[in-house]
Amino acid sequence: MSLATTLQTRKRQRLILTLFLFGFMVVLMWLSLISGSNGFQFADTQKLLTFTTQEQTFQMIVGSIRFPRALAALMVGALLGLSGAVMQGVLRNPLASPFTLGISQAAGFGAAVAIIVLPQFYFTNPLFATFSIAICAFLASMFCAFGILWISSLVGMVPTSIILAGVGLGSLFHSGTMFLQYFTDEMSAAATLFWTFGDLSKANVTALIVSGVIFVPMLGFFWMNHWKFDALGFGDESAFNKGVHVNKFRTFSLIGTALCTAVAVAFFGIIGFVGLIAPHMVRMVLGGSHGALLPLSALFGAVLLLGADLVARMLLYPTVLPVGILTSFIGAPLLLYLLVALKRVQ
Repeated sequence: MSLATTLQTRKRQRLILTLFLFGFMVVLMWLSLISGSNGFQFADTQKLLTFTTQEQTFQMIVGSIRFPRALAALMVGALLGLSGAVMQGVLRNPLASPFTLGISQAAGFGAAVAIIVLPQFYFTNPLFATFSIAICAFLASMFCAFGILWISSLVGMVPTSIILAGVGLGSLFHSGTMFLQYFTDEMSAAATLFWTFGDLSKANVTALIVSGVIFVPMLGFFWMNHWKFDALGFGDESAFNKGVHVNKFRTFSLIGTALCTAVAVAFFGIIGFVGLIAPHMVRMVLGGSHGALLPLSALFGAVLLLGADLVARMLLYPTVLPVGILTSFIGAPLLLYLLVALKRVQ
């Protein structure tokens, strides 16, 4: 097969996968907008087409509850999918993701501090009082990210040291969360535990705007530098010979992914394994070229989380499961499979 034919085949595969994901996303969005406390209401499809002329109650339910939740699933899934693809590329490790590197656990600790510790103090700032959990979760996530970079810089910024530093700090933050839960009252402990489940019903305009403002420039930055990820796949020395400032690029990439993850988990809680699953699924179809892998991992993550949220709402209807529980059920077996597969390769 000639090079031109191979390139044409790859372009066709990318186009087909992109169209499929967009089409599936539209279907899932439609199902999300017509699903409610009474299950799927297919008759509401006509109401959606004439939305502005419908009764105020229907407009409020769709516009204030269902639509923001669906958009939140798309934004959070895209942020986590992109973060996972970047981490796996820059660290050359298929197990790297925001969840496995401890950033999500750090956010959980920050939320625990906001729920358990901060109510003991009185804050007059209305902004902090309203978004205290999101602010503390975000700050803890970024603190963890810079802690990983600082520890890794002491031993040369190699991928193994970064992963080990993330695992160690993640365990430390998780222990801190359990420590706070042990000494607090039952209500605060339950509130902390529920936050860690991950819940898209927390969606609001502020969360969606902040997520979008972070996602768009991060996707643009990473995509414009996609060739550097491909170069890193051949090793640090090879990437350096091709003009990549390895340590600087790795640092900026990890800060960017930490920012994406921090925003997602700060507003919506811990939603694990999306950043691990999405890049692998895309890589199985298209290979490892990051020019397509990065945007399609974000798109696949968005579709995956939107679908998982829909299943979480309908699986045990009328009980609504937190979507973080469902993604963990899906992601944990995949993680175990990857561990076995890597062992066989070695």
